[in-house]
Amino acid sequence: MYFSPIMTPAALWLLFACFVCVLLLASLYFFRVRNVVAYRRRADRERPDKPDAAYLPASVIVYSQGDADALTALLGSLLNQDYPAAFEVIVVNDGESADVRDAVSMLRASHPNLYLTFTPEGVVNLSRKKLGVTLGVKAARYDTVVLTTTAVEICSPLWLRRMMSPFEVDGNVEVVLGFAYIDPDEDTAFGRRRRAFDHVVDSVRWLSVAIAGKPFRGTEYNIAYRKDTFMRNKGFARTLNLHYGDDDIFVSEIANGANTAVELSENSLVRLRHGNHPRIFNERVLRRFFTESFIRRRPRFLPPLMGWLQFGAIAAGVGAGVISYPNLQPALVAAVILVVMFVLDIYMWRSAMKALKSRTMMLTLPWLSLTYPLRKFSRRFRSRLGRQKKYTWD
Repeated sequence: MYFSPIMTPAALWLLFACFVCVLLLASLYFFRVRNVVAYRRRADRERPDKPDAAYLPASVIVYSQGDADALTALLGSLLNQDYPAAFEVIVVNDGESADVRDAVSMLRASHPNLYLTFTPEGVVNLSRKKLGVTLGVKAARYDTVVLTTTAVEICSPLWLRRMMSPFEVDGNVEVVLGFAYIDPDEDTAFGRRRRAFDHVVDSVRWLSVAIAGKPFRGTEYNIAYRKDTFMRNKGFARTLNLHYGDDDIFVSEIANGANTAVELSENSLVRLRHGNHPRIFNERVLRRFFTESFIRRRPRFLPPLMGWLQFGAIAAGVGAGVISYPNLQPALVAAVILVVMFVLDIYMWRSAMKALKSRTMMLTLPWLSLTYPLRKFSRRFRSRLGRQKKYTWD
């Protein structure tokens, strides 16, 4: 074994391929991951609060599925929002529920801006979630609706103020995409690091293109849009045969770069309760794979491409070292390039996970990033063959 700067053409080409893969990976990190991190960091710093008189009235629609305790906690946060304009809170419960009715009645005595409605029992061949949202939007007295569910906790009294700040009387903004983060302390089961990483990668995927002016989805837990926009689109008329799709297929129909704003300020974020437990996480991911198949304009290859570039860099580096043996110079150069790649993985994804309030990791990040395409392929296959509810007649 020896070190010599003289290398075969094949080894040089493989080292060049390794370098190009890392260079392309760095460019994707710079234009996608870094953009989300930078946008999140400057969300509070570069968007000063508007005068109180400039805020529009708002209707907050809360979708509930009978969890009276969670609803009571959420309503406590909503009804005490520090919002300078008029607002109302409309609870839409899935079916009749005496517990939910009692919880709302107790609060309504001191909050006349609180209302309750139910989706009718016995509805078949129709998405109950979309029916509930439609009832809430039609019942709203104000022109702008903000939607959330009892699956979240609103931690800031300025949440409504921040979600409504992009809207103006004569402005072009019709849709505001918020974000729901997962508390890492809630998930202690096996695979928690993998789930946390995959949630952040998926979030960066749709947030980065939305920031770039090409929105294709949002999150059902934190989103706002104008009532007129909902009506012009005829609500969810095109997807009433699907159980889900109210925050991706619908958003792709109404949102574009000219009428959509992304809100990532600290006070606008909501905390997703029990959102990263294994069963709930898998159900949400498989559901998303199915509904996104109905969206044409979405980034299909970007996140997996990062992993494939890593595979390519490792394969080219190892190949250069093997064919040059016993000359160790190509192996040394390849090792340096790959170390730079792994350091880049750690730096960029650690920054993204910190910005999106997820679990902080370090040494496991290169492995999770490298294997992400395999997990994505497996989930896509399972979403097509699985028995989870997809259509309303299932």
